[in-house]
Amino acid sequence: MQALWNAKFRGEEPLYGDAPNQFVKENFEQLLPLQNVLCLGEGEGRNALFLADKGLEVEALDISDVALFKLRKRAHAHYLEIKICHTLLEHWNPSARYGAVVCTYLHLPKEKQKMLFEKAVFALREGGLFMAELFSESQVNFHSGGPKNIGLLYDLNDISDTLKSLSCRVLKLAQEIVILNEGRNHVGRASVIRLIVQKVTLVC
Repeated sequence: MQALWNAKFRGEEPLYGDAPNQFVKENFEQLLPLQNVLCLGEGEGRNALFLADKGLEVEALDISDVALFKLRKRAHAHYLEIKICHTLLEHWNPSARYGAVVCTYLHLPKEKQKMLFEKAVFALREGGLFMAELFSESQVNFHSGGPKNIGLLYDLNDISDTLKSLSCRVLKLAQEIVILNEGRNHVGRASVIRLIVQKVTLVC
């Protein structure tokens, strides 16, 4: 898996462009009071760089050392400090210390998708936010990027069922058609799932 993503990120041009994900850009003000943010599957760092520039303390996690090397260079060039974590999601052992966790287009097989939500929510402090945009299973009908294997896409009902078992309040969970313009790999109409959840203490 690391070799696959390293090969994808070897080009000089950023694979998904320089601009942050639109959903993150539209909602970043919700993150500002939360002080620190972890970006999962962050690649070359377009979201991390944007959020660090807004004054947040940022950590970026990714499997690709090639992508993270490029992120370090870009952060240095912009005088931004971003902590780097090079690991697989399944090897990551989070502690509940982040004000926010952000994730865009992290492609995982079905059997590992529940782990993403469990670890993301666990990593949050009380009141923290998990914000994500993911390709839905309907993305197989579009030609704007993302996996063509439905086993790497997400189902809205599966996500809803997973979130019901976690210590969180759902602030947004919706499947939407959006127009992507993210580098050369995400362009055109796409079917995505957008979510924002807040960590809370469940009262039994």
